[in-house]
Amino acid sequence: MEHSDDIDPKIEEVPADSSPDGEIFDLWKDGKHVAYVVIPAKTGKRHTVVGDLGDAHKALGVLNSGKPE
Repeated sequence: MEHSDDIDPKIEEVPADSSPDGEIFDLWKDGKHVAYVVIPAKTGKRHTVVGDLGDAHKALGVLNSGKPE
């Protein structure tokens, strides 16, 4: 859906999973799932992951391991 310059698309973050490793949120734009936001416990920094929930969990593991992304 395209928006004119004066209308912002509706963006929502919905909790998908939480554990001692960190948090994962579903990122929705205009009612469609577009990505996941992962926040690893180790750094607390937000990262966007395109893919499925399994990809988000893998990214969380990598980010917590300290290995290069």
